[in-house]
Amino acid sequence: MYLPDPVATLRSVSKLVRPGGVIVFQEPTWVPVVAHLAALPLWFATASLIDKTMRVSANHDMGAELYHTFVEAGLSEPTVRLELPMGREPYLAQWYYDTLSSLLPQVEQLHMPIESLGPLDTLVQRLQTELAESKTVACWFASVGAWCRKA
Repeated sequence: MYLPDPVATLRSVSKLVRPGGVIVFQEPTWVPVVAHLAALPLWFATASLIDKTMRVSANHDMGAELYHTFVEAGLSEPTVRLELPMGREPYLAQWYYDTLSSLLPQVEQLHMPIESLGPLDTLVQRLQTELAESKTVACWFASVGAWCRKA
């Protein structure tokens, strides 16, 4: 997601793999996360802000593009899977807070609407409260994994 030419990189890396060896890549995707969190307004706003901030410096569609990246690199069609961790565990809210905190310089530089989230020092607590009062579960970013054997 951070590489300027993923196809060329995959082509180059695949030269290091012997015939019959396995080539595996995993990339995050926020598309199912943002869709799932629509029922949780604060979670949705937090995930959306993270997604929009990261899109400036990364290809957030890389997970969905893994299949075609493998094929365009001359590899066989990969097996592709999506995993979406879901639950009500408190660490999920903490992960969102930690991720957002690490992105604060970019959020400020891009003038993203972080004030819409309210005070950050209570964000974890408010995320947990919103989840506890709902009838759904939260989720972390989805991982798209793709793999194939080198011919």
